[in-house]
Amino acid sequence: MGPNKKRKVANQPEEINFDTDARQQFLTGFRKRRLQRVKHAQDVAEKRAREERIDYRKRVRDERKAEYERAFEEHQRQLKMLIEENENESNDSGNEGNEGEDEEWEGFAEPPAVDYEAEYIDEDKYTTVTVEEMDPSREGLLNYGKQEQSDDESDQDEDKKAQQTSEDANSKALKKRPQTDNPKKKKKKFRYESKEERKLNQAKQRYSKARKARGRRGEE
Repeated sequence: MGPNKKRKVANQPEEINFDTDARQQFLTGFRKRRLQRVKHAQDVAEKRAREERIDYRKRVRDERKAEYERAFEEHQRQLKMLIEENENESNDSGNEGNEGEDEEWEGFAEPPAVDYEAEYIDEDKYTTVTVEEMDPSREGLLNYGKQEQSDDESDQDEDKKAQQTSEDANSKALKKRPQTDNPKKKKKKFRYESKEERKLNQAKQRYSKARKARGRRGEE
């Protein structure tokens, strides 16, 4: 069975009009359409980049917020631990104080006595150092002052004796040393002549000898 000719004829347009303006716009609009496509692509890329920046900033804010929350929780935990440690220390100190109140305080313990004597021997000197415990009472201080005064006087006497002994030794040495009025003769300094100086002196000697010889011949 063939196609229906009536339907085919009915679907055909009655008139075909040729639009010269549309043809001209289509032929001359290649560059314009290309620029439109480029601009559309740029708009799409900018929109995508803006969305990516927004997502990145959101992630950074979320990370900072989470980090701040972790730091705050850690700070709270450490602060709680410090408070508990302080409470425990205060309780321990309170218990120690109560135990100390029960015990009777007997005062400061006396240090051991410091009494010893040391000797130092040098080639020409002999020294004895005595260290004794000092009595802080008034009588002890007075006795200590008197003892220091007597020690100073004995030291002065020993210094005078040593000075007198050194003076006597010096006077004896001066007496034993013989004094001579004749001054010592100075030694002559010997100086080596250089080669040029030696030649010059020899030439002078030959010239003086020749001159003396000529003088003797003239007298004869």
